[in-house]
Amino acid sequence: MSRIVGAALAVLFMLASSITSSFLWATYGQVVGCQILLTLLIASVGEHIVSGQGYYYYTRKNGIFVGLVPVWIPFMWVFAVQISMITALAGGLTGFMAAVGAGIVGMLADLTFVEPLMCRMRRLWVWKSVERGYFSFIPRELNRFTAPPGNYIVWFLFPFLMNLFLVLISGLMA
Repeated sequence: MSRIVGAALAVLFMLASSITSSFLWATYGQVVGCQILLTLLIASVGEHIVSGQGYYYYTRKNGIFVGLVPVWIPFMWVFAVQISMITALAGGLTGFMAAVGAGIVGMLADLTFVEPLMCRMRRLWVWKSVERGYFSFIPRELNRFTAPPGNYIVWFLFPFLMNLFLVLISGLMA
């Protein structure tokens, strides 16, 4: 059953990211292809490194893995990065402010949907308490969420940076 779940999530996020890519292609052109490749690379390597540090682990419910990371996770990141930008653009933001808006949308999506549904309810990954973790400067008293507060910072930074890359590179190519 877990292989079916993993394969279904991979297909779902590949299709979803294909749709978001086509929307962004209309605005930013071929630079979107570079954004996709960079996002896939950073997400694959980053997820493998960070989950390998013991902050969290993916459960076997995810089915198909490459190393420590389910196959669908990098495609989920492409979708998350791009749908956050589309949302910011739809809200009337442009350029740098659209990238900032995308970061905010990404963080809010993780806070309200991704972690509560996929982690807490579906148990597709499990967060572990790690002393002196990658965001250990945040006091434990502030951790009232599904994931550590640092996770939400990453969910702001990654969409912001990937979409800032999109905005800056497309501006250079114009």
